[in-house]
Amino acid sequence: MFKNIILLLAILFFPLISNAQQKLHEIGLFAGVGYYMGDLNQSKLFYAAQPAFSVVYKLDLNSRYALRFNGMFASLSGNDANSNNGYQQQRNHNFNIKITEFAVLLEFNFLPYKPNSRSEFFSPFVTIGLGAMIMPVEEGSIPVNPVIPFGVGLKYAFTKKFGIAAEWTYRKTFTDYIDQLPKQTFSESATFNNKQRTYTSSKDWYSFAGITLTYKFALGSSKCPAYSN
Repeated sequence: MFKNIILLLAILFFPLISNAQQKLHEIGLFAGVGYYMGDLNQSKLFYAAQPAFSVVYKLDLNSRYALRFNGMFASLSGNDANSNNGYQQQRNHNFNIKITEFAVLLEFNFLPYKPNSRSEFFSPFVTIGLGAMIMPVEEGSIPVNPVIPFGVGLKYAFTKKFGIAAEWTYRKTFTDYIDQLPKQTFSESATFNNKQRTYTSSKDWYSFAGITLTYKFALGSSKCPAYSN
């Protein structure tokens, strides 16, 4: 499945990146919150939200597409004691971990967006990509895990050099160990610890919401006038 995702992204990205005309680049910072969804939180939005920060680089391929690279740093936490569920209160598990994520995403603008334009400086957008998340290693878990980031946002270029975007994104993961719940161990004794503690068939998720501020600059060769129309 991962090979198919990588192949699909390569097919989408290559024709856009290979265009030699001058491109707009953006560098910036994301600040917001991150939260976890899994065995300790199955439905609450912005559950135990923690600060999240990211370094962002964007390549504006054209007025509709942008290629984005993230380096995200965040904390995720959860506590059974905060649940109204009796089983969770009895399980009494909690965690607080720091994660690092590196991802590449493709943004699609619903409206033509040119950060240095006076008329096309605003657009809602959607984004999807592929990334890797690094988390603490315990109980033999794999430290680097693939993730699929996707989400929605709204971007606005308030000057020719600076832009701002509000966004809300989710991460589909392939691990059930973000919440640090130990692996299942069963015995013949009739104790609470012998009950199922985690649902391994349902993987953990996490989400980020916040604001990105970017600075724009141009690099690359200008389009040949003979092909300007």
